[in-house]
Amino acid sequence: MKYLLLFSCWCIGMLSPICLNAQTKKSGYFQNKQFGSNIDRSLKFTIGGGITSYSGDLNDVGERINTIFSGGILYKFAPHISLKTEFSFYQLSGTDVGGKNWQRNLSFQSRNFEGYAGLMYELFDVENPMRGQGLIVNPYVWAGLGFTTVNPYTSLNNTTYYLRRFKTEDVSYSGAAAVIPFGMGVRFEISRRVGFSLEGAYRFTFSDYLDDVSTTYVGSANITDNIRAQLADRGPEVNQPFREAGAQRGNPNRKDGYATLMIKFEYLIWPFNKYGKPECPTSIKFTRKPVIKR
Repeated sequence: MKYLLLFSCWCIGMLSPICLNAQTKKSGYFQNKQFGSNIDRSLKFTIGGGITSYSGDLNDVGERINTIFSGGILYKFAPHISLKTEFSFYQLSGTDVGGKNWQRNLSFQSRNFEGYAGLMYELFDVENPMRGQGLIVNPYVWAGLGFTTVNPYTSLNNTTYYLRRFKTEDVSYSGAAAVIPFGMGVRFEISRRVGFSLEGAYRFTFSDYLDDVSTTYVGSANITDNIRAQLADRGPEVNQPFREAGAQRGNPNRKDGYATLMIKFEYLIWPFNKYGKPECPTSIKFTRKPVIKR
């Protein structure tokens, strides 16, 4: 995933000067020809999907690709700047199997919901060109603040167990956490109302328990519930001894996070003029016919 994100950044960097050179040559480019020069606000609906990759204590094996689906709103309220809100459903997973910490033998999966709001800055101040102008490419960056649910689970003897309730490290952590998402992408305007974007992003979280691994072992002698003891220390499943209480289980100095790479489709709901009133989506100008007196 990190290589895909780096490749996305490289593509955006290469596209930016090309777009600037080609599009600024168009007559009246920085005016909205379709809706008139007064348009400086618009509202769009977005829907998309893509892949996720988790970063935490259980990703030594390599990239484990999962899926994400999202829906959101883009509200452009100033030149170049839009309010970006989005809600997503995504999956993450990680494992020690095959990695340097194979003796620990921990693994997790999760299905989470995420929501955030942020600001997006577009390189070009353009909105929904007329048909016939061709494809318009618009690089952008964005950042925001949001939340994610924290709901790791694993399988033991073909049974699924949601780990938060078992307190595998004797810690009662929250089922939700704050996130700081940020990213960059390229928007493609293909018609008066329809477009799509390619976007790479990363989420810093304020939780170290997306994977249920953070600090130290509780010690099997201190756990009376048999299932909880097996979930807390799975080393014996690969012929390793039970870990003593206080032995290192994870790295508490690094919070978990996850990256996304998505394609999103956009649909213009309505443009607004500089007074905040809806503007009729037509380029036809009506003029009053002169009255001929007889």
